[in-house]
Amino acid sequence: MSVSDVSVLKYSVLGSAMLTLTGCGLNPPRVADILPMQTIQPAKAAPAPVKQARVKQTQPAPAKPPSTTLQKAPAPVSASITAPAPLPTKAVASTTLDKVAFCALKQCGKGYCWGGNTPMKGFDCSGLTQYSFGQGASVEIPRTAAAQYKVALKVSKKEAGRGDLVFFKTRGSRVSHVGIYLGEDKFVHAPRTGKPIMVSKLSGYWQHRLVGFGRIPGARKPLVPNSVV
Repeated sequence: MSVSDVSVLKYSVLGSAMLTLTGCGLNPPRVADILPMQTIQPAKAAPAPVKQARVKQTQPAPAKPPSTTLQKAPAPVSASITAPAPLPTKAVASTTLDKVAFCALKQCGKGYCWGGNTPMKGFDCSGLTQYSFGQGASVEIPRTAAAQYKVALKVSKKEAGRGDLVFFKTRGSRVSHVGIYLGEDKFVHAPRTGKPIMVSKLSGYWQHRLVGFGRIPGARKPLVPNSVV
């Protein structure tokens, strides 16, 4: 055997050995053996389930029905407060002196005003009588109580009637106060500062200071029967 044959044989043996080592022999390698190894990742832990907050469902409060409570009526005015007596605004008049008296009565409750002789301003005693005779009898009389006493015809208490004048001395010796007589010992007048026009009785203070009664000439005239004032 030549040297070349020996070399060929040598390389043949080496090649077979290499093929055997590399798995190229009679038993072919499996596909799984030649595929690259897959890296196995560790299994991840499953995430913890998120707890959902439990929403508390609240029922809406039932609507309140409209109140049926009746409102209380206002308290009545105390019975201690008395209403003033109604004025005889529709009384029957037979003479102009009746109208004079009714005119004075309509001013009751208004305040005293020294020197006053109108409903807007107020009245003093002689201002009230002067206004009432002018409105009721269309007769002009003097302004002061003393002057009215001088022009009046003096009559007794028994003769005095509604619409006549009644005179007093409230200070000094002269006549200083006057009112309009209503009959039955009553008269309407403007007493003094701080007192309203009112009806007073001929007793006590006024009885002690009474001078007398007087009638204005020409003031008493008949009216149409059953005239209403």
